[in-house]
Amino acid sequence: MIAAVAMMVSCTGNANQGSGSAAASGEAKAEGPAYEFKLANGITGTTGSKNCHLVELEGDFTFECVENGDNVDVTAKVTVTHDEDNEMDENPREGAELWISGRDDDNKDVKVTLNADEQSYKALQEFFPKAAGEKVELTFKGTAPKADLEKLNGKNTTNTLVI
Repeated sequence: MIAAVAMMVSCTGNANQGSGSAAASGEAKAEGPAYEFKLANGITGTTGSKNCHLVELEGDFTFECVENGDNVDVTAKVTVTHDEDNEMDENPREGAELWISGRDDDNKDVKVTLNADEQSYKALQEFFPKAAGEKVELTFKGTAPKADLEKLNGKNTTNTLVI
């Protein structure tokens, strides 16, 4: 009986993991069922003073999503590579964001904004002065209305890193 209970706990303990990459160990998992979200393209632009020339326009996102009522808790991960146009703003903005933008079937703008977690923001600060070709993995998190994600799911979108 104890073995059966242990098996049930171990099997149900992974039910809340979302699609995409796994969360870093030690992170608390959000409650609710997994929600699948993906994009047909990667980074399409960067902005933020001189830092808009900092990373190559590449890098596919992986998403971990968990439903939270009418909303979805989203974790997006992307590995970025330093561009050859290595301009750097000596006074970078506070925080970093990922903007995922597109249009719904009625041609209305839909935008989801995710914020870099603290560890990624620190890694980004260390990444700024590095040479071309260097890479860093960034994690962005936020909550978005499920209806907005459904309008963007699987589509080509404008994905802007705001650094």
